[in-house]
Amino acid sequence: MKPYVRGKSIAFREVCQDDAAFLLRLRTDPELGKHLSHTPNNIDLQRKYITNYLSSLTEFYFIIIDREQNRLGTIRIYDIQGNSFCWGSWILDKPTPTGAAVESALLIYDFAFFALHYETSHFDVRKANTKVVDFHLRFGASIVREDELNFYFLYGREDYQIIRQKYNRFLP
Repeated sequence: MKPYVRGKSIAFREVCQDDAAFLLRLRTDPELGKHLSHTPNNIDLQRKYITNYLSSLTEFYFIIIDREQNRLGTIRIYDIQGNSFCWGSWILDKPTPTGAAVESALLIYDFAFFALHYETSHFDVRKANTKVVDFHLRFGASIVREDELNFYFLYGREDYQIIRQKYNRFLP
């Protein structure tokens, strides 16, 4: 089993087969999944995906939970390239507790930069997902290129350490 990441009001636990229906519901929800890559509405394929993930030594797929162990969403680390990680599959179910978005972003960065010792994060966001694009820009990430569909970001550990001080009230 991979690490459990605990924050002030939320935590991350590793995804398991019992989460297949939850993941599928989030990813196929017309509103929540509209900016994600297509996921077939097939529970067997979702379970197979989880099985394949569980054999990975470098990827982390977490369920975001509250203190009562209620599932709030998902987040994952993948596409490791040298000293850089990608994170995504960031979905928060409705209703979202106040501060869950900020706290989950802080926790994924804390985990990747300080526990896994990566130096940078690379990730892409659909241009149409303006709320998330704005969120990453406020966090200090830089757009390094774009194509018709996506903005491509880079974010360094040093940049994160600066913004982390601004949002430290969300951390334990």
